[in-house]
Amino acid sequence: MANNTFEFVGKLSIGKESEKFKPYTTESYPSGWTNNKLLFNVVAGDNRHMLESKGGYFANGEGKIYTFSKGGKDAEGNQIKGEKLEILWKNRFDPKQIEKVAEFKKFVIDLEEYGRRYKLERILDGTASEKDVEELNVEDINTEIENSRKKRKEFIAESDYTEYLYKVISSGKVDNRLFKVLGNIVYQYSDKTGKYYRKYVPSRIYLVEKDAIPTSTGQLTVFFNKDSVDKSLLSKTNKININTYIREYDNTRKETIGCPVTLVLDTSKDETNEANKKLNNLFEKQFTVKDKTWKEIGVKVKILDGSQKVEITPDMLDETQQELLELGAITLDDIRKEMGDTPLYGDRISEMVIVNVAKGYTKGRKDTLYNADDFIVKPLEIKKDNKPNDDEDIFADMDLDLE
Repeated sequence: MANNTFEFVGKLSIGKESEKFKPYTTESYPSGWTNNKLLFNVVAGDNRHMLESKGGYFANGEGKIYTFSKGGKDAEGNQIKGEKLEILWKNRFDPKQIEKVAEFKKFVIDLEEYGRRYKLERILDGTASEKDVEELNVEDINTEIENSRKKRKEFIAESDYTEYLYKVISSGKVDNRLFKVLGNIVYQYSDKTGKYYRKYVPSRIYLVEKDAIPTSTGQLTVFFNKDSVDKSLLSKTNKININTYIREYDNTRKETIGCPVTLVLDTSKDETNEANKKLNNLFEKQFTVKDKTWKEIGVKVKILDGSQKVEITPDMLDETQQELLELGAITLDDIRKEMGDTPLYGDRISEMVIVNVAKGYTKGRKDTLYNADDFIVKPLEIKKDNKPNDDEDIFADMDLDLE
């Protein structure tokens, strides 16, 4: 499976409920299946990302959780790989059962102050610094550690995780705190609309320092060919679009399909930043293909969702300011000073700007055996039934299509 992930640092919030928008829903089906779904925001600086957490279960308490076990070593020290694991639904809160599950298959929410549990454990084992001991000033270290560990909640069922996450955010107790949110970037094709949709699905949420810097980053494994580099808007926007695909498993078709993803090379700072210019040139070469083959590369991206702060340029000025500027009566610095600390924002955008290669691709792009047919979604005849559909178009009524 492709490695398509995100990491946001920002504040958590839930949008205002309306007749058309329900941030938290519990939907039941005639089959007895029930879905818990939460839509919430991570506000990271100038970005506002909408995330979705969703999980289902049978209301009668029957069923199993299909997950993956931890790896380890046998008595002789040989590495043992994890394997498929089934846990009865009724046993999902059993600590012994949770302990069996691989870390990457768990859903985590940790509300402990950043770094505090680590310091407590160092005090317990006698390796803490005098500064940390004095700072925490605890009387009963065992009780403190026990209370700290209670603030970390681990779930193996996404429906439980979704319900708890809703309680945490809607409580109002964390409104002004920053969190690190990690998860998967998931692309979905809608047979109903014929469009592709992107959603951010969180799996781990950690409380971070109050002065942490908000960030919005991601990592994608993308596929591209000779038609991927698009410089048609370069002179107007200072951006080169890279039209790529990711490989995503489609639950409806039970197979992997191709989903289009447009990445961006931002050249706006190339004239003043030589390193930025060289990096963009390097990536342009990496994405340039001269034959009929398809290539693969992993990239790190900066994810932009919202109106971004922009630098003042002459074309943004009104007629009087432009005339004064042309006459040399004022400078752009004069206008910036006049505006003071008031930031200037551009139009709302949704972009993934390439900033580096991902781990495993320091040697650059790789060859593949794919051809164009591997990225074409084949038509599907939809049959109406009462079964739950995990590929429901949650964004179908929202202007978020990616084409």
